[in-house]
Amino acid sequence: MNEFAITACDPGGSAPLPDLPEDHHRHFMANLSGVERLSLLKRFTLDFHADPDLGKISEEQAEFLYERGFLPEKIRLYGLNRDNIDLYLSDVQRWLTRLVNGPYSIVFNNKVLFTQVFGRYCRVPGIIAIFRNGRAIPYCELWDRIISGQDSGRMMVAKPLGGGGGGSVYFIRTDRHHAVIETNDEEGARVVVKVSELAEVLAAQEVPFILNDYIQQGDFTQALFPLTVNTLRVLVIRHPVTRKGQVIRAVQRIGTSESYPIDNFSLGGLSAEINLANGELSHAVAAEGKHAGKRWESHPDTGEKISEKRVPHWEDIKEDICRLFENLPYIKYCGFDLIIDDDGFIVLEGNSYSQVRLFQMSSPLLDNQVLVDFYKSEGLLVT
Repeated sequence: MNEFAITACDPGGSAPLPDLPEDHHRHFMANLSGVERLSLLKRFTLDFHADPDLGKISEEQAEFLYERGFLPEKIRLYGLNRDNIDLYLSDVQRWLTRLVNGPYSIVFNNKVLFTQVFGRYCRVPGIIAIFRNGRAIPYCELWDRIISGQDSGRMMVAKPLGGGGGGSVYFIRTDRHHAVIETNDEEGARVVVKVSELAEVLAAQEVPFILNDYIQQGDFTQALFPLTVNTLRVLVIRHPVTRKGQVIRAVQRIGTSESYPIDNFSLGGLSAEINLANGELSHAVAAEGKHAGKRWESHPDTGEKISEKRVPHWEDIKEDICRLFENLPYIKYCGFDLIIDDDGFIVLEGNSYSQVRLFQMSSPLLDNQVLVDFYKSEGLLVT
């Protein structure tokens, strides 16, 4: 097989960790068993053959990646080659992290339940209404005031009640008479309706939707790109020995003209790794869109400096997120999405099987011994 090409996003480094067997991904894939794991393998197979990058690589490369559980896009995104592939968490292993929290994953998969559970210990977005089965279910009296024109106007966010991925997010601005709706959908990116028709619009969605208060971000993230709310993704694990929560990786997501009106990484937004020691941002990268394939020291649309900026009160954020983790002893693995404001942070949501592209395009996950030990304890790496 020809060596893989190394792209501009190659993180460098070529030596696998000493206690990871050489070519461990292939051994892991060859020994997958159990109904749940094989079901997820089927999902990976479908994703593999649907990946647009499959047509850009050779048959030998495709076979090499499939046998090790990586999607074809990872050559382009990670700069994979024979020397560094052992340092990366594979797509199959990432899918299998959804099993780590067991039945407690339901806390993350339903945004109402997430709000009720996490709202006891931290700030979360307030719920205004739920929309399902073609009707609106008010969560508080505010909803009736909005649609009757009694509210003076506000900003809100509507999105699917379950799952994640950033699709079908609606930003809604109302006054007494009208609602302006902006979305990341290709069709109907901006529409204006009467406030009395808002329930009909949201209840007509194919899946249940939740309507939340809009959270105003603080000055730090606002400056990075003012047209989107720019969130932090913080990966936290329960240490396999101490059983304490530990922040393993963190990135600052930043919106762009490609991802507007959200900061979603899969839709052209940027990701900048955060130095865990001091909160400093690295250069930013994009997975998709016109900004992909380069390292951005400054924002490609605005010129705003990104690298070397420091997340304010970073030590406090790390301590508070670990303290939150300690309040939920049944959770072992989570990617938290945080909005930083001038008073600290709001927990937007949690992800029980966090996407890892936004981490690994900066540096591979398996160069962290603690995380390697954790994945081994959960059966996600060969021992």
